[in-house]
Amino acid sequence: MSRVIRHERGQALVFLLPLLGVLAASAWWTFEVGQAVTDKQRLRDAADAAALSAAVWQARTLNFTSTMNRAIIANEAVIAQSVSMRSWSAYMGRMLPGAAAITAYVPYLNAATSTLQRWWMAFDRSLQPSLVALEATTGGVERDLAMAARVMHTGAALVVPQVVHETVAAIDPRFDVSAGGDAMLVAWAADWGRFASFYGGSWRWRQQDVVHRSLDGFTAQRNFTLSPLLGSRLLRFEKRAGTELLDFETWRAIDTLSLHQPRYVIFGSLRERVPLAWGGADDGVGSVRRGEHGGAWRRNPRSSRAAEISIHRQRAWLGLPSMYDLSVAQRAQFDPPRIFVRLRLPEAS
Repeated sequence: MSRVIRHERGQALVFLLPLLGVLAASAWWTFEVGQAVTDKQRLRDAADAAALSAAVWQARTLNFTSTMNRAIIANEAVIAQSVSMRSWSAYMGRMLPGAAAITAYVPYLNAATSTLQRWWMAFDRSLQPSLVALEATTGGVERDLAMAARVMHTGAALVVPQVVHETVAAIDPRFDVSAGGDAMLVAWAADWGRFASFYGGSWRWRQQDVVHRSLDGFTAQRNFTLSPLLGSRLLRFEKRAGTELLDFETWRAIDTLSLHQPRYVIFGSLRERVPLAWGGADDGVGSVRRGEHGGAWRRNPRSSRAAEISIHRQRAWLGLPSMYDLSVAQRAQFDPPRIFVRLRLPEAS
């Protein structure tokens, strides 16, 4: 008997090819899912980085504006001190001759008073123009600071969206801001414009209030009362002086010294009898309004009129500049505009 041997070939290949296809598809699907997850994470990281960069720029803009405002207020205090010093120097120039006359027959003291009078006159002649020049320079610096804050604040509405786009492109050139993301940045720019206001004109009363509260004691009020007769009401010297910002455009200082006596010689209310010394100074476009000046107009009206007449008007200072500050609505909230970043991967869209 003979046996027939048959060889079967190709049966395993029928099952192997579909299996290999399934494995290849699974590998490709796994790769694609991994790429999608990676791209999603990179998109999230890019959006976070862009939002952070934009927020940092926004914060720095607000800090810059705040710093410029503080510098302007400090410069205003310097101008007020300068005007006060000019007024006080003029006042001393009128008081010292009277003091020299009183001490004319007092040995040694007469010579000292006369020397001080001559020295002070020479000092005042150089002090007055020097301080006026200081006021002009400081006022010019204020304008530059206000302009820098204005440019910085206005430019932020254009710079912040550009920062978002550049940050995203630097992280991955494939990413860009979606149409919805651009709309969100436009909405942010509108919120940014409402977040702070440009305070000018009569709205400068807010800055004026801050300036007045920032003045030192000598500038704000230079008062004293002297009763040489041991507290007697028969004779009293009243010094009233102060410096104020009038109508946002003029710094004015007045120094007065007057002799007060009772209305009816020995009884009655004390009233100004003799103006003894006065001085005044101002800088700005001028104002017809009268300030308090430490109560000078109320307590020493005659010497106050003399001081006002003696003022040599100066126009070196250009007035209180307008400044950016929180808007009326934001003063109760203080939350800066939020920056939203929405990105897309164009190849995947």
